[in-house]
Amino acid sequence: MAVGPAALARLRKSVRRHLRQGFVRAVFARPGSEEQRTVEGPGGPADDAAIAALLNQAEAAAREGLTKHTYVVDDRTRVQIDARHGAPRVITLDDELVRRMMGGKDRALRPDRSGELLRVIGIMNPDGTISAKHARKYKQISHFVELCRPIWSELRSRGRAQLVRVLDLGCGNAYLTFVIAEALRLEGIPARIVGVDRRDDLVARAQARALELDWDELAFVCGDIASCDAAFAALDGAPDLVVALHACDTATDDALALAIERNAAAILAAPCCQHELAQQLIGRSVDALPAAVLAHGLLRQDFAATLTDAIRVEILQALGYNVDLLEFVDDSHTPKNLLMRAHLRRPARVDSGALTEITTRCATLDIRPRLLVALGTRPHAGARD
Repeated sequence: MAVGPAALARLRKSVRRHLRQGFVRAVFARPGSEEQRTVEGPGGPADDAAIAALLNQAEAAAREGLTKHTYVVDDRTRVQIDARHGAPRVITLDDELVRRMMGGKDRALRPDRSGELLRVIGIMNPDGTISAKHARKYKQISHFVELCRPIWSELRSRGRAQLVRVLDLGCGNAYLTFVIAEALRLEGIPARIVGVDRRDDLVARAQARALELDWDELAFVCGDIASCDAAFAALDGAPDLVVALHACDTATDDALALAIERNAAAILAAPCCQHELAQQLIGRSVDALPAAVLAHGLLRQDFAATLTDAIRVEILQALGYNVDLLEFVDDSHTPKNLLMRAHLRRPARVDSGALTEITTRCATLDIRPRLLVALGTRPHAGARD
């Protein structure tokens, strides 16, 4: 359907009437397609020149078939106009609509108060909606925030909520780094958060997102987990919380070792790709295990993954941490869904006997877990506060 002069006139009239106080952005989309064009607005009041420029772009988009127009006025208001007719529809994010967007549940990251974050990390569309394609990811990050709540409570109880320092190791695309920052903001806890990743392109993208949000409490550095001098300089102090979510194979061990060395009050780790011990077990035989467990690759890999994480938990417990094992995300989404949530006990003391037992069991299996080796090079005797 062509856009006629009368429809364009109504479009211009509607835009002028509803955007007098300014707009955040305008989104022009082709109906039934993902093709769209976004125009960023001033956020605050728009002068006549800004409105005129927007109208010219809106009319050009309509003539090209991008007739589904959405104007985001503020966090709670948007105006939808079908350019083929020009009639406006004002949508207000009241509690009922927000609840529908949240899937009928009360979530920490509400679209009306965390909309900018959700948009920047790609969960919310530029027009302020959450599509079915992104709904699953939205549920996952909302679940993650709930898993973090006990950590905030623990840090408060330790008097560390004046400024929480978070070190996110192997942060990747940093979606959850930003989620942690938002969760702390909503709790009213000041934070300094540094993400570390080996890929400079991911670090650059995360830095750009932090700049877009104007969040100066976030910083990102390129580097390895094992060598984090630049990260500690950016953090400006010892980390209260160390995060390692889906750090591959022994990178998880490096992150845990660093957290233990720095006496981090809390740890969040989601292990991934535990290949180290599976390789060490090739050709081995253990009397207490059925031979098939080590003889067949699939069974050996599953056994080694469980063994790796069990040893990690026991080491953390021996070094003074209480450890909870939780379901990170539903296993229908990914099989790598284990989350270790650890809190340093008060007072925290090393259980040398437990460490000896772990070492003896590993010797029996003829394995050398990376975490145990890494900790063997560091002093851990005595008490830690």
